[in-house]
Amino acid sequence: MNCKICGSNKIKKFKVISQFDLLKCKDCKVIFLNDFEKFLSSESLYNENYFERYLYENSVELNSVKSTAKYYLNYINHYFGKVNSVLDVGAGFGLFVKAFRELGLKAEGIEISRYSVDVAKQKFGIELFNGELKEYYSNQKFDLICFYHSFEHLPDPLSNLNLAVNLLNENGIIWLALPNLMSLDRFVNGDKWNGWSLPYHLFHYSPKSIKRLLMNFNFRKIKIQKSFLNPLKLIKTKNGAVNLTESSANFSLLKEIIRKPATFFFSGQNMNIFAQK
Repeated sequence: MNCKICGSNKIKKFKVISQFDLLKCKDCKVIFLNDFEKFLSSESLYNENYFERYLYENSVELNSVKSTAKYYLNYINHYFGKVNSVLDVGAGFGLFVKAFRELGLKAEGIEISRYSVDVAKQKFGIELFNGELKEYYSNQKFDLICFYHSFEHLPDPLSNLNLAVNLLNENGIIWLALPNLMSLDRFVNGDKWNGWSLPYHLFHYSPKSIKRLLMNFNFRKIKIQKSFLNPLKLIKTKNGAVNLTESSANFSLLKEIIRKPATFFFSGQNMNIFAQK
């Protein structure tokens, strides 16, 4: 067996979690689910049950998603420059696509789940492309391609990165939001860490391993922002919905200075990776 990330044959057994075998590449340090092809063949993997049990989109308000989108767009604008178009890969119910459009961007979305695509259209009025990135065709190039907690679900990360690079404008940006394998949260919670999310998460990355992967694609500028909470779950109302204030959506260097030590002490569970072509 060779590693699907770096091609190495130096694979060792990492651990077993809830009867799922995890392997680790000794060279690139990526951890991945063994024999995950058998899970991908299941038509029920991303059905209604998955979205009801694992995802937040049904319970959050669009304004909360919009606040999150606005924060990261401001972050990108500060470090990389302004973007005007975005492709969301793994768009779920299309709320990020809707939020990006309301923030003035040209936005499209791709989603593999038929159920999710139907909900996006019926509930939110968003048309998504139903399929994989390799099946998507567009004459348009994008300033930003977003994999918001979808990249770890992909069985062929290299192929998807290559496709994404070809869809980017000059100086375009890839945005990956991922669980952070090296977070304190993972070490504290062990096998119960929600970042494992087996069998849905096929690959598990550390800041070092994801940076190495992106460098192999010759991205010239890479920034990794660690975060200790899902930004969509920062503030909850009494009924469980999220209510982010307008000020929480604004990016500032002062907030970044405060966030970094907070992330160190409170876990750094997730990471956002931005890489410029």
